[in-house]
This record gives sequence, C-alpha cells and structure tokens, in this order.
Amino acid sequence: MKSLKDWIGKYWKIVLPFILALTVAFYFRYDIAEYTRKVLGIVLPENPKPMGVSTLEWCEQNYGEQIREISAEMELPYDYLMALAVLECSGEKPSGQRFERHVFNELMKVKEGKRKKYEMATRDKLESLDEEEIRALATSWGPFQLMGYKVFELDISIEDLDNDEDACYQGARWIKKQYGRYLKKNKWKDAFHIHNTGKRFPLSGKPQTHDPYYVADGVRYMKYFGQRKSQ
Repeated sequence: MKSLKDWIGKYWKIVLPFILALTVAFYFRYDIAEYTRKVLGIVLPENPKPMGVSTLEWCEQNYGEQIREISAEMELPYDYLMALAVLECSGEKPSGQRFERHVFNELMKVKEGKRKKYEMATRDKLESLDEEEIRALATSWGPFQLMGYKVFELDISIEDLDNDEDACYQGARWIKKQYGRYLKKNKWKDAFHIHNTGKRFPLSGKPQTHDPYYVADGVRYMKYFGQRKSQ
C-alpha cells in the first residue's frame, strides 16, 4: 500500500496549486465578493429587511408613498405597481441593478454596425458611447427594473435612472406608454406578462416568463395591496 509521502510525491503538481488557489481566494474573499457584485450589478440594501417583516410590507414601507403619488398622477393602478415592485426588486431600497450580458452583446452589435437596431437603440445613438455607457444601457434600474436602453423610447438620459425615486417615476411612464391600455381594461395577466417578456399572456395559458409563477404571484400580491389601499 502506498504511503502518504508517495501519494503527495505523485500528485503534488495538482495538489499544491489547488491549495495555493484556495489560500489566495480566502485571503482576497472580500475583494472577490465585491468584484462579483459589481460584475453582476448587485447592490446590497443599505437598510436590510427586519426579521418578521414580509416582503409585501417592506415594499409598502419603502415605496408605498411614492407609488401612491405616481398612481394618482398617471392614473395607473396602485396595487398593480406595488405588486410589480415586489416581483422585480422584492421591495428592497436601493432596488439594485441587474446587468444583462445578452442585451449588452446585442447593443454592441448595433454600435459596431453588425445589427441595424435593438428596439429604439440605433447605431447613431450608440456609436459615440464607450463600453461602460453601453453597459449602463444593458442594465435594469429602479423598483420596476426598467432596462437602460428604454431611455431612447422615453427621450431621457441614463442619468434619469440613477436613483430609485427617478427610476420609479420613469419606469411608471414607460409602463403607461407601453401597456397602460391593458391596465385600464384590468387585464392583469397580460400586463405582468408584457412587463416581463414583452408579449401578452399566451392563449395556451402557459406563461413564458423566466419564473413560471411570476404572473400568478403578481395577481396574488395585487389582492394584498388592494385590501391595504381600502383600509
């Protein structure tokens, strides 16, 4: 039977680099975590949700007042907007941003002339932007997680999305413009599905959302906020 010394002698070229890599990773673990969050566009909440507080209650505490004002001003249903904020950012404030690599790649194709356009993002709007600015356009912002490139549709700049209050307001503007007519007709399933996929709820009854319960959860959350509004 081979001794431990013989085993180490045979496999040290594999074991030693592995141990060194683990040691380095452990030593720089905080820097690695911070870099990973930056790459993924993850922003940690400044004020974490307290124990015993539900996500719905937390969303109401963080966004309820502003969304009530937006609802009244834009004639959009309060309970829908609140439910959407829960779905998109879990009611956290700051809401955080999500970088979408596939969107970035498509926008870069437009910038380089390999694709004509990406929705309203055309080459003449992108060719003067650097990669960091394109990255911002490929990131979702605010409690409704509005994609950055929607600024072209709203005729605003990406700076108009850099805080939750502004991003919430601009996100509501986009919602009203894009599918407000469905909200007026109380077509909640269509509205949630359009927000997540750009398409109405399928006739087959099978949602195409990444989370299969996205629409059902949204409708369920609306009932909660509808009851709270009437209290």
